[in-house]
Amino acid sequence: MSLTTPARTKAGSKLLALTLAVGLLAGPIALDAQPAEAATKKCSAKMSISKPRQYSYTNVNVSKVGSKAKVTTTAHYKTTTTKKKATASKKGKASLKYYIARATPGKKVSVTITAKKGKTTWKCSTSFKPKKK
Repeated sequence: MSLTTPARTKAGSKLLALTLAVGLLAGPIALDAQPAEAATKKCSAKMSISKPRQYSYTNVNVSKVGSKAKVTTTAHYKTTTTKKKATASKKGKASLKYYIARATPGKKVSVTITAKKGKTTWKCSTSFKPKKK
């Protein structure tokens, strides 16, 4: 049994040269491509008390994030914002305690949640409405 190489034709050589030229032109374009965007997923959040009294506590209970993800909650009050940070459990849950001091009664406080682990980010939100002491 003998091994032979296929005969090269003029048309075959031109096709090979064209293929190589296109590959060389496309090469730098592929190298300049931006890295893939980080994945963003939805998490779940709920207040332990949705209508806490002034000068009391309520927790932001976060779930459905990655194991040991870094969790940041931001409460957007009428005149200020308050951030809290925690690390999620192995089960992807975290609970962050907020003290409700003189928050405006009846004014909805939005709480945004972001959790990160590696290239993955989870986002969700919840809210509460303080009431008079």
